[in-house]
This record gives sequence, C-alpha cells and structure tokens, in this order.
Amino acid sequence: MMKSMATLVLAAVMAAGVFGDTGRVQAAGAVKVTVNYKGSGTVDAGHRVWVWLFNSPDIGPGSMPIDQISVEKNGATATFEVTDERVWIAVAFDEKGVMTGNEPPPPGTPIGIYAASTGAPEAVSPGAKGAVTVTFDDSQRMP
Repeated sequence: MMKSMATLVLAAVMAAGVFGDTGRVQAAGAVKVTVNYKGSGTVDAGHRVWVWLFNSPDIGPGSMPIDQISVEKNGATATFEVTDERVWIAVAFDEKGVMTGNEPPPPGTPIGIYAASTGAPEAVSPGAKGAVTVTFDDSQRMP
C-alpha cells in the first residue's frame, strides 16, 4: 500500500513538471536562430544583431519578449533554451550602436521576423526542427 502511494505521488509530481498549468505537454529544447544581415552596415561588437523570442505572433513595440540574445558576427547563431511549445522570432540590426536589448529598437532601425512565404510571422518549435535562419536587410525599418 505504501509503495503504491509513493508511486502515485511520484507520478503526480512528474506530471506536474511536464504538463505545467495548462495540462498540455510543454516542449523543452533549443531554438537556434542563425541571422544573416544583408544591409549596408557591418555587424560587429559595436553594431550587433539582436534576436528576440516571443510567445505570440503579435510582435510590435508593446510586445514583451520571453528571451533575447545579441550576436557580434554576421551569420552567427543565437541559441535559446525554451519551454514554450512554440515561439516567434524578431531581429534588429543596431546600426547606431545604441541598443541594449531592454527596449524596442529605436525608430528607423533595420528589423526582420522569421516569416512564412506570405510575410506573416511563423512559429518555431524547440528541438529537432528548432533551427532556423532569418535573413533581413535595410528594407524594413522600425516605425
């Protein structure tokens, strides 16, 4: 009786850790974002590419990212460990060397998103299919 009670408690604890509050299985794993900036600036330590992850496709100035990383080299990969089932990606090139990542990019900053062929933000799931490339240039800028 005591052994089966311990098994039941252990199973409940494990299920709580895997299913969380939603009752759905939470994904856990890496999302790897390779960024290719094709604009007129040079990516370096003073002019980074910032990569943000969001838990919603509604990405805008008032959106709150769930994580961020900056890279100092064009073609570099930002690796995130995430527990969300899927995430959406936005990027920006810090052409003026003033961004800290703690606020939206300044007006006029080159930006991009990981998008479907329609231009709509596309979700990325962590794990085996969580490696994507975002290529952007100066044609889209922060309003």
